[in-house]
Amino acid sequence: MSPYQPRTVKQLGAWYASRKQAGKSGFANLEDFLAWYHDQNKICHYCGLSEEESQALVMNGFLLSKRFPQKGVIGRGTSRGTWLEIDRKNPALNYSRENCVLSCYFCNNDKSDIFSAEEYKQFIGDRPGFLRMKLKLLKPG
Repeated sequence: MSPYQPRTVKQLGAWYASRKQAGKSGFANLEDFLAWYHDQNKICHYCGLSEEESQALVMNGFLLSKRFPQKGVIGRGTSRGTWLEIDRKNPALNYSRENCVLSCYFCNNDKSDIFSAEEYKQFIGDRPGFLRMKLKLLKPG
């Protein structure tokens, strides 16, 4: 399995800059955003899946989507699922300390192109349990 890689400050800075340029940032500045981000537990606010677990699922090619890294290589437009996403609790409001949580790709996007119909039914019943079961299939022994 690929080793876990947290987001870099450069990646976070690019995320912040794009939201600021779009007029969607309610953070005081980059430092305020970085302080908020680094204070967060890296688990999905909704289902409890850790960023490390999510990354292992997509980087090892166990779950496939055109949005995921291809053959474990992160590229432009193919980094989804690698890190927890910054989700707005209320999508009508800006990204801010009060309005943001970390969310896994699966909860934030709940798209049907990742699983078969049968897998999707299992997935929505117990998201973290289903994904952790898939992870166990990757581990040797």
